[in-house]
Formats: sequence, C-alpha cells, structure tokens
Amino acid sequence: MAISTWLSGTVAMLAFALGATAPAAAQDAADFPASTVRVLVPFAAGGPTDVVARILAELLAERWGGRSVVVEDRPGAGTIVATTAIAKAPPDGYTIGIATNSLLINPAIGLTLPYDTRKDFVPISMIATQPVALVANAAFPANTLADVIAVAKRSAEPLNYTSPGPRGVGHLAGEMLKQRAGIAMQHINYNGSAPALNDVIAGRVPLMFDIWHSARRYVETGQLKLIAGAGLAPLPGAESAPLIAQTFPGFNVVAFNAVIGPAGIPPPVLEKLSTYIGAVVDSPEFAERTRPLGIDAKSMSPHALDAWFAKEMDKWAAIAQEAHLKAE
Repeated sequence: MAISTWLSGTVAMLAFALGATAPAAAQDAADFPASTVRVLVPFAAGGPTDVVARILAELLAERWGGRSVVVEDRPGAGTIVATTAIAKAPPDGYTIGIATNSLLINPAIGLTLPYDTRKDFVPISMIATQPVALVANAAFPANTLADVIAVAKRSAEPLNYTSPGPRGVGHLAGEMLKQRAGIAMQHINYNGSAPALNDVIAGRVPLMFDIWHSARRYVETGQLKLIAGAGLAPLPGAESAPLIAQTFPGFNVVAFNAVIGPAGIPPPVLEKLSTYIGAVVDSPEFAERTRPLGIDAKSMSPHALDAWFAKEMDKWAAIAQEAHLKAE
C-alpha cells in the first residue's frame, strides 16, 4: 500500500534532509497545533460518526490546552465529498478527517474517485470499531448459521438478505458468506438501516447484516433473532452467541471509524497527532461517552493502521471481484 511506502520512506527522507529539514519539522511539531484543527466528517450532523467525532474533538481540545478543534460535516457522494477534501488539504496536520469502511470499499467496487486511496492519505489512528451481526426475522425457519445455509441450499431461488445500504460493509459481508458457504444469496437494497430493519421485522426480507448496536434492541425484544456475530470478538450483551468465524475461519467483518490525513504530513506532526488522538481514544472519558453508541474504542498506531487498511482493502477487492460487484 502506498501509505505504507510513505511511512517506511520517512526514515530515509529524514536521514537525507537531517541538516536542514529536521530542525524545522521538530519546531513545527513543538508548536503544533498553533491554530485551529479541522476534523472533516463524511456524514450529516447528528449521526453516530458525527457524534464520535465531536466527542473526540472536545477531548482533544482539552488536551491541547483549549486549542480549537472544529468538526465540519461534509456529507455527500457516499463519503467521497469529505474524503476528497481531506486528500486535497495542505499536509500540515491542520485538516484531518474521519474514515469509515467506505474508504476501503469504494475502490474495490470500481468507483471513479478524485483521489488515489492507496497514495493520497496517511493513517493517523483508529478510533473505534463496531461489531456486525447476522439477524433474521423472528419467524424465519433457521436459528443457526448451519440452518441458514441449509435453507439456502434447498431453496429454488436465491436467499434474500439486506443491509443498511448497497455496496456497504453489510452488503459485502453477505457476499463473503455467499462465497464461503457456496450458497445463492440476493442483496435487497435499502437506503439506511431503519427501513431495512423494518422490513426484516415485518418478514418482507428474511435476513440482514447490520451493526449489532442497531439490531440488538430488536433481538432483545424478540422481534428479530440473532444468527451469529460477523467479527472475531463476542457480541456485547450476547457473548454466548456463535460467530460465523467458528464455521468459516477468518471471517471477520467490522465497521470502523479512523482518523486519516492528507499524505505528506511531516513525521513529527504525524507522531504528535497520533499520540494525542490515541491518548483521547484510550481514555476512560472517551469510553464512557461513546459506550452508548455501541462502539469499541481503541487506538492504533499509524503503522498498524496502515497495515490493517491494506489487508482490508485486499479482502474487499477480492470479495467484490468474485461477486462481480460494481458501482452503478
């Protein structure tokens, strides 16, 4: 991944320019932030990603002695509007943004993008992940993953399932299951989790891959049944529930929020951003304020996040290619 190339080349560049640029970069880092830091969010105000970003910004400002950290919502084009603005921003650390699964899925489905996902960004820190689960209508004649596979194999038609939106992480989770299990499944498109959940509860669509926090209340009231978790960790509040990975090793689907910036941020500034953001994300205050959103808050270093991005991009590219899944 070119982000990795940028990171791994940092040491060589610093060594080459030590006499001239290192003192200046160190001074820049010592003064950073000397003005307002902007955090660009790819969704509208009030949504969970916006809420997480505002909590992060508030706590980050406190750690920076009251320095202004402003959240700017830039919704549009399936996260592309905000992501483009991040890519085009000056690489000085003063404009950063929130990345979600769309950053890694959009190139996998062949979208024409005004940026190069592998070259135009630098990872700064993971913020949080959210577990994904496979749930079913309460009357669906399957209670386990093995049952679902059996129903699909004896059906003359593809087994319908849905997700919060086409070509998102839930849609691709279904494609992954379809490929691993060797079954026929058809994604039914909805615009948002709420309408999709309503139709699964009503029995119009039997199955759904959704963020566990979104579906959990309906499982607890008996309106939906939980089939399995789609990640590697137990589902909060349903720790005894099976995981798809127990049947298909390596099956791992999570939603995430991470902080990225434009490629070229000076390494000392990048290190300072990562250190402070990581300290906020791993703090008890951040965990307490984000727990109601159902997220698992945990930071990740730029190097580790870069490697995770690369692995996820390769995974979704392979899934999309085998599914012949292309942007419309």
